[in-house]
Amino acid sequence: MFLEHIQIRNFMGLNQLSLTLHQSTALMGENAWGKTSLFRALWRLMGQGGCCYQFIDDDFYRPDSDEAIHDLQIVLTYREHRPGISEHSARLARLEPAWIKHKDGFHRVHYCASAKRTGQNIISHHGFTNAAGVELELDNAQQLVHQLIEMNPVFRLRDSRGTPQDLPIVNLNGDYEQLLTHLSEQLAQDDELPQQDIKAGLDAVRQLLEHYFTPQGATSRAPRRARDIAIHPVTLSQLGKLNNWQPKGEESNLSLALSTVAHTILQARGGRPIETGARPLLLIEDPESRLHPTMLAVTWGILDRFPGQKLVTTNSGDLLSAFPLHHLRRLVRLSDQTKSFRIGNEKYNGEDMRRIAFHVRINRPMSLFARYWLLVEGETEIWLLNELARICGYILPAEGIRIIEFAQCGYSPLIKVARDFGIGWHLLTDGDEAGQKYAQGVRSLLRGERETNHLTVLPHIDIERYLFDNGLESVFRQEAQIFDKHTPASRIIERALSRRTKPGMALAVIEAIELQGVKTVPKELRRMFARMVANARQQG
Repeated sequence: MFLEHIQIRNFMGLNQLSLTLHQSTALMGENAWGKTSLFRALWRLMGQGGCCYQFIDDDFYRPDSDEAIHDLQIVLTYREHRPGISEHSARLARLEPAWIKHKDGFHRVHYCASAKRTGQNIISHHGFTNAAGVELELDNAQQLVHQLIEMNPVFRLRDSRGTPQDLPIVNLNGDYEQLLTHLSEQLAQDDELPQQDIKAGLDAVRQLLEHYFTPQGATSRAPRRARDIAIHPVTLSQLGKLNNWQPKGEESNLSLALSTVAHTILQARGGRPIETGARPLLLIEDPESRLHPTMLAVTWGILDRFPGQKLVTTNSGDLLSAFPLHHLRRLVRLSDQTKSFRIGNEKYNGEDMRRIAFHVRINRPMSLFARYWLLVEGETEIWLLNELARICGYILPAEGIRIIEFAQCGYSPLIKVARDFGIGWHLLTDGDEAGQKYAQGVRSLLRGERETNHLTVLPHIDIERYLFDNGLESVFRQEAQIFDKHTPASRIIERALSRRTKPGMALAVIEAIELQGVKTVPKELRRMFARMVANARQQG
């Protein structure tokens, strides 16, 4: 069984959240958008080993207004891996009174934890509900909650260098936990590890994983097909079977990462015994912290092979690309809720997925962290617009706005992804024939939205002629070294570009506008910047 869905109301920094999970799920979201509150909810209910958590005053959501919140609720929905397996598994049968069969054939357990504030007292309640949210009348509800925790414990993984080193140790069948503690301390001090210690650490890790993590089914993965590669373009999990991992010397990143990760899991466990065969949920917070990208790839390759469920927060575009596209969740704080966005509402064909994989997930993975996308035709616009926005008083990266060139990818797949993930978007195009086609295509994609919020068409055939006719003729004449009044504008622009190149001309224009001031920035661009920034600021 695994955690399929989380519903939170009025807990800490979350007034409302509905989140669906996979076996591995990556969360994107800005600071103070609810990721920490989500992890604390899971840790407090499922990570401390006891039943049942008693809520305190600090657990209640505090709105910006003076109105006090008097109730909170967290619902965790667990689902069996295969339809009907809970009816035939002796282990899953321990939760038999709480299993609810759904119309899709799967059985689910709905664990509901709630609290009410009555005067100075806080009353906590733990139980189980049916699919409609109606509480089940069970005599042994707390015992079932305890059983659920033992079967699906939560481990919260953090950088081991920032955690205490004196956690209690549970002896199992050897001293490997103490050995791993020693290895982790050496790693934290950046000491070199002798090969003998690395080998001993690997042996200890194998024993640890065999004890805590019981794989279900075959460990080999199915061959990757074309659509699989498009959905999941970067894979870090093909590092070999655990039993074949061998130290390659003192510089083995794999060996060091394996020992560090194992020790971190022991610390996250907090010294409490976990039953053999448990299926933990690993809460992994920003694993890229303090790790070189190469080491991050190795470390995630290890974590990805753990048979337990993983819920990861990350600000790493590289790590984000290691998850299947439908395993990504983008959290956005709105005025009345924290909303979870994911792929699924738009229709994608194979070519869409290939283009998204290459142009976004491989080449621009950090763009998925943006609030807003400005789609432009080419390199000239990328050079120009960041600087022109700065001259207008807007720092686009600080506003969460990213400029993306769409000519090779096409605008349609990018707009689909932006919509699914709740990312705002705006397309800027020239007024030539190709630009008019782009504009018409964008208009066909609008769904009752205002065109000015999503489309700007320059009133000229290209951006150079647009700038030439909007107060910057002298810059083009200077670069072209043409000063007579008879040479056509097109000839002056062509000569300037041949002498300076398009990106070079863009930089010359920026220099001139910088000297002349914000009023030199063409009005269409100023209006576009203002609309984008206002829309981006609505998130958060």
